[in-house]
Amino acid sequence: MKYKSTWLTCILFFLSIVVIAQNRSGKIHGVITDSDAQPVESATASLQRAKDSSLVKVAVSDKYGQIDFDNLAEGEYFVIVTAVGYAKNSSKRFTVSATSPYKLPTFQLQKAAAKTLGQVTVTGKRPLIENKIDRMVVNVEAAPTNAGASALEVLEKSPGVTVSNEGEISLKGKQGVRIMIDGKPTYLSPADLANVLKNLPASALEQIEIMTNPPARYDASGNSGIINIKTKKSLTEGLNGSATLGGTLGFFKRNDTWLLPVRSTSSLNLNYRKGKWNLFGNFNQNYREGRGFLDLTRRFYEKNGSLNSTSFSHTDFNFRNNNYTVKGGFDYYANKKNVFGVVLNGFGFFGRPQPTSVQTINRPDGSIESVLESSTINKNDFFNYSANFNYKHTFDSTGRELTADLDYIGYNNTSQTTLFTNIYDDFGGNKLGDLLLYGDIPGNINIYSAKADYVHPLKNNLRLDAGFKVSYVKNDNEVLYERDDNGTLKRDDRSNHFIYKENINAGYVSINKKWKKWSGQAGLRIENTVAKGQQVTNDSTFKRNYTSLFPTMYLNYEVNKNHAFTLSYGRRIERPNYQDLNPFIWFLDSLTYRQGNPYLLPQYANNIELRHTLKGRFTTTINYTITNDVISQLLKQNTEKRITFLTPENVARFKNIGLAINAPFLPVKGWNVNLFVNVFNNRYEGIYFNSFTGQNDPIDINYTSALVNISNTLTFKKGWSGEVSGFYRGKSIEQLTIADPMYFLNLGVQKTVLKGKGTWRLNFRDPFHWQQFKGHTVYSDIDVKVHNRWDNRNITATFSYRFGKNSVAQARRRNSGVTEEQNRAGGGQQQ
Repeated sequence: MKYKSTWLTCILFFLSIVVIAQNRSGKIHGVITDSDAQPVESATASLQRAKDSSLVKVAVSDKYGQIDFDNLAEGEYFVIVTAVGYAKNSSKRFTVSATSPYKLPTFQLQKAAAKTLGQVTVTGKRPLIENKIDRMVVNVEAAPTNAGASALEVLEKSPGVTVSNEGEISLKGKQGVRIMIDGKPTYLSPADLANVLKNLPASALEQIEIMTNPPARYDASGNSGIINIKTKKSLTEGLNGSATLGGTLGFFKRNDTWLLPVRSTSSLNLNYRKGKWNLFGNFNQNYREGRGFLDLTRRFYEKNGSLNSTSFSHTDFNFRNNNYTVKGGFDYYANKKNVFGVVLNGFGFFGRPQPTSVQTINRPDGSIESVLESSTINKNDFFNYSANFNYKHTFDSTGRELTADLDYIGYNNTSQTTLFTNIYDDFGGNKLGDLLLYGDIPGNINIYSAKADYVHPLKNNLRLDAGFKVSYVKNDNEVLYERDDNGTLKRDDRSNHFIYKENINAGYVSINKKWKKWSGQAGLRIENTVAKGQQVTNDSTFKRNYTSLFPTMYLNYEVNKNHAFTLSYGRRIERPNYQDLNPFIWFLDSLTYRQGNPYLLPQYANNIELRHTLKGRFTTTINYTITNDVISQLLKQNTEKRITFLTPENVARFKNIGLAINAPFLPVKGWNVNLFVNVFNNRYEGIYFNSFTGQNDPIDINYTSALVNISNTLTFKKGWSGEVSGFYRGKSIEQLTIADPMYFLNLGVQKTVLKGKGTWRLNFRDPFHWQQFKGHTVYSDIDVKVHNRWDNRNITATFSYRFGKNSVAQARRRNSGVTEEQNRAGGGQQQ
């Protein structure tokens, strides 16, 4: 570790020296603001020669309103600035020399008159995929097949993203993605997060940002990066908004019978912006019915390797959910330098899943030993509520600013389950007994966070960023199981009460520099974690106290206008999510369950990427990741009792190497194609303790796979457009399971009506019902095959209507202080 730390320190020191290097070519720096001195992002600045008004270069302002022109010849120039919703502005003539940079006076843009905007017809359309220097952006409404889809389904078809059978989200073949919504972490376990995203409609989304190597400003958590889901927020003056209504009909065949589950969605978004105030709010309601099945084939072996028995279980899933999402808040622009904001969120989920299963245990000769029939009645109510107070102070027009956030997030989960099991000696044979188990599983999570970020632009295209964050989490979960004993309910010994407290203190500093054709950024983040877990039932505790450093580095070189290279490195941490630390047991049936592990340790990853960008559009990326103490979901068995259970452990070392290509192109006018191809190799190496034999068995699993995402957007006349999209993921590793290929197809069409204010969308998802999960897990004494299918074949129709004024104002985006913990919360909900 000492040599690694020295190596990292040397690289940071070297890059810092390179970053601060001076340049002697001509360059220009400027800042663009609105009339309230707030930065204007994405404004276009055109640099022109004074003698003939010929165009020299074009720059686009960043989120701080800054523009830069480098590597200029000496001479006289002027700059013209344009931005949507603002009147054009231009500078006076000025002279650029090679010895000293020229600083432009601040461009203060005035809002364009409404009548001027009213005469303009906007024909531009956002592309589906946008590539930026530090992230890839997916514009949700650019794809007609997103009509009626959920946020999880939109993620699933995004470039490089895959969703496992258990709802675990992976990026470029790597698990451990941090999911944020509007810059706020979701604080949920993978299963619970998947449940929330399944019930968040695509109609509420604006963009999805995919960051594979986030800078030091972000929490260090997330092995493979961060995905930020942006919900809609209006940018316009006055009162405006949108409303959406939609319905979905599914087609699922079970035992030669067609089942037709239905879903409905409705949403309302409102925004009022006038003077110093901006008020916003939205409401989403979803009703969802679902059908599916899960087949598990398990083989149990004796210590000498001979077959003991085979178990086959078939589970039918039937569920219905109601959920509601409410969001409201305001921004108050007190003066040109100070802005205050408040955001309130609420989410309510009411689920009633009722799985039924039949499990058959066969002897080695194939004869039936016993049959178990199980049915479960669940009542899951889940509430999430949060409050955010934010403040921004702008010191001057150079972009120097201070932002601060205070956050509170609460989760309340009540889960009640009743499991009935009848046991027979064979099909239709003698009844050997029955089991009745009641479960009451309440859970509460309270999260408090405070953070501040400071940005200080310096001379010579140098910028300093620094900040800190403090968070505190208390997770209190209890499970009470009671079993029927001859008509009397008795407390089951699997009952438990677990309390987990965690405090994370973090600080960071980063420096950014541009010179000639180069730009670089180096950052260092430090995080201290203090945690305590207590099992109240047996009065046992554990404590953790550790401090870690997380360096990040970026180096970009623009060869010319067609070619650019970016090299990046980052160290990341993946802390166990709260549900994985919780030692409770959650049952699928009487012989299959999941159990947490309070003794999990965090896993650490080192990521390095080299990216080539062609003409600002086509990107090719080579990435390499090595992760130690990987947290994997292990299958374990009790051969004597024929029990199989899933539990997380630090079991292996993980290596990932991959090559990814993203290519947007236009074969003919009106036909836009985005092709993403990722070829990657995953390898797990570790030790598995076989409790049956008492031996340590080696794990060495590796596989090379390919992922292909493709979308075709077709634009026709008279407001018609369509989409054909889909993905293919080859045979690959998910945790320690070899997953068979998975693929699906989407067809969609849309029509704008009512002078562009209304949109009809029709989507046919997976018409051939190709998408399903099949996998095989084989290591030590584990031999399990999985087949999972669900009602993803469906037809959706939606109608959206936009209303209000059309004058565009600058939006204010915020990231709250809770950037990691929300991904790790969970209450053990089952669907």
